[in-house]
Amino acid sequence: MNKESRNNTSALPNADSRRGGKTPSSARLTSCTSPEVRSDAAENSQTGVSSDYAQEEKEQWFVLRATYGRTNQALDALRAKNVETYLPMHYVIKEIDGKRKLIHEPLLPNIIFARMTRQKTHDFVKEPASTARWLKYYTDKTKPVERSTGKNPPVTIPDNEMLNFIRLTSVNSEHIMVLPPERCHFKSGDLVRIIEGPFTGVVGRVGRAAGQQRVFVTILNDSIVATAYIPNDFLQKWPPGE
Repeated sequence: MNKESRNNTSALPNADSRRGGKTPSSARLTSCTSPEVRSDAAENSQTGVSSDYAQEEKEQWFVLRATYGRTNQALDALRAKNVETYLPMHYVIKEIDGKRKLIHEPLLPNIIFARMTRQKTHDFVKEPASTARWLKYYTDKTKPVERSTGKNPPVTIPDNEMLNFIRLTSVNSEHIMVLPPERCHFKSGDLVRIIEGPFTGVVGRVGRAAGQQRVFVTILNDSIVATAYIPNDFLQKWPPGE
């Protein structure tokens, strides 16, 4: 992540940047490319490092799954080893003891986003790590099984796409929704950028859900995060001029 992107991420709620200290407390994203982040190809051509090696050794956002009730324990273990983490939260209205209450809870139950190298992840998901029994990769079943592990590769998220996801999920709104693809009705495949309101800067596809126009960002191949209602005047085609 470039310097500007890192600073923006660290300023957002729920993000824990171990480099710059903790801020108050990020899924496969698609079609949210920002020009501010360099491509892997350009980065590798400057260093002379092979593509495979760079993919293995550079820091990336990994998606990890904790067993039920272990999310906070997993966050503590990651942060104890100076791993940058993000836990998306949202507000929901629940009935408790006969009363409706606004509850702040994880948007994606048992899912944690952590930025580190592939080698570093072994300290948490592989034996003899104490966390390996209950903290696992969220794997990408759309990709071939890895010869070295015999399993599908872990999901990784480019920095610019992660920042887009954090922008959306850092808004404190009970109207943010997580939906399966079949419940999302897109107007087109074109990208838009939100230019006004609390979701300013979010890039995604415009469509309708729950009777309202929203902007959608796809994560984890089978889940889509939707903003609250967004009026047409708040939308700009992205990239501009296309």
